This record gives sequence, structure tokens and C-alpha cells, in this order.
Amino acid sequence: MKKIDVLVMASSRPDLLKITMQAFKDHVRGAEFRYLIHEDFVYPEESKKSVEYANDNFDIVESSLPKIGVGYAMDKMFKMVESDYVFYLQDDWEFEQPVDLDRIIWTMDRNPEINCITFNKYRNMKAEHSGKEFTDKEFDYDGMKLCIYPGWQFLPGVWRMSKVREKWSPRKIRPEGNFQNAFGDHQTRCDVDYCLKEVGAYMYGGMGEYRYVRHTGNTWRMADWQLKQNNFKPTGCRHWDFMNIERDRAPWLGDMPARPMNRGVGLTAEGRKFLKDQPKYIQEMYS
Repeated sequence: MKKIDVLVMASSRPDLLKITMQAFKDHVRGAEFRYLIHEDFVYPEESKKSVEYANDNFDIVESSLPKIGVGYAMDKMFKMVESDYVFYLQDDWEFEQPVDLDRIIWTMDRNPEINCITFNKYRNMKAEHSGKEFTDKEFDYDGMKLCIYPGWQFLPGVWRMSKVREKWSPRKIRPEGNFQNAFGDHQTRCDVDYCLKEVGAYMYGGMGEYRYVRHTGNTWRMADWQLKQNNFKPTGCRHWDFMNIERDRAPWLGDMPARPMNRGVGLTAEGRKFLKDQPKYIQEMYS
């Protein structure tokens, strides 16, 4: 059993943080964990609650007031990671299916070309990148099925720290896109052979595998302009129910438990004024 650091990035969502950590402990087994967390003070009163919880449940607790953003926070925390692999997590990812971490680490040890194994929030299937369809081609590594993916996303997963340190550079704006582009631009990463050789990022499970995590904070804080743009209805992957599509959730898990999906603390006075004129069901989404 290896020791692995669990790095949690959090930002003013104490209710979701508790759900995330309980789900992680219930579903991810097979390693000795050291828990690290960074709390970004987006809304100080909410963040204080998160820090109080973290002080009782984490080994290392760091926070930033004023907020520094996820890119700089990750840079700060990467310097504290001691294990060869890090389990990256954010405070709004709830695991729904069991994960054998011993097997994952054993497989990554035996296959150094695997740099990242991510747990999908959708079913593993085809994706569209830069106007080109990229099929999540399935591979078998020592009996474990994985789907190659054209990018290293900031989704929950096991990351090889040597590769992270090789490619990482701190950035405040769009840190995820900056990190992915360190492996090549979108068009370059749409080539499967290139991804296998240069990126080594995979989705856990084979083609059609049901999601492993639920994105509970997808609409937790919406900017005013995002709400007004479509009459206060989140669009695309920000739609309030987008992450709850039954197509993606394993059917044997039964009914999906209710979770707090939205908080109005992110709205300005102008945003609240606009919200008053919206239908009741939309108002309830942000109450």
C-alpha cells in the first residue's frame, strides 16, 4: 500500500466540501492518504466554514485572503506534495462508484507512459476538439481498461507528479488551458498516436463506462453576465441539470440524492434585481 497525497482545491463551498470528502473516503480505497487543501476566500464567511472543517479533517491546510485563483493556488500546493502521484480533487466532485487505487498506482508504476488517469463526469465516448472528432480509443493496461484523451484536464484523477513538474507553469488566467497547451495545441492533441507518446492522459474505464463523479458545483456561482446572457438560464455544460443526465450515471446506483446546487451569494445587487423578474423555478435555482 503506497502513500499518496490528496490535493483538494476549494473555494467558499463548505457544504459541498463535506459531501465531496465523505464520498471520496467511501469510494476510493487502497492507499494511505495525506490530505492537503487550499481554500480560496471568494466569499470570506463561507470560506471560514470550510477552513474550520478542514482543520479537523486535513493534514495540511492553506488558504488565501484575498483569493489568488486556482492556478496560483495549485502552484503553491504542488510545492508541498511529497508523493510520486497526487490525487487531484476539487471541492465539488462527488464520487459515485468505487475506485481501486492500489491497482491504478500499480498499473502506472508498470506503465510509465501513463501520466494521468482521470475519472469522468460523463460516460466515456466520442469528443469534439477543434472541429475534429476524437474517439476516446480504448486500451488495455495489465487488464485495466483506459480511454486515451486529448488533454490533461483539471478533473479528479491520479497525476504523475514528475510530469506535472516538467510541464507546469503558474498562471492566473485560464491555468487549465495553459497546462494542456504545454503538451501541444488542440489540433496537435487530436492525434491519438501523439497523445499516447507525448501526453499520456486517460479516462478511467473502457468505452461507454458510466461516470465516476458527479459535478455538484456546476452552477454554484454563476457570474451575472452568464445568467443574463440566456435569461438567467445556464447554457451548455453550465445548464443546471446538465451533470445529472441519466445517460451518464450508472443505472444500478438508484435514485440520485439531492444536493445543494446553487447559492445566491455570487450575485450582485444588479443580478438580484434581474432575477426578481424571472419565473419562480429559476428564482429557486439561485436561492
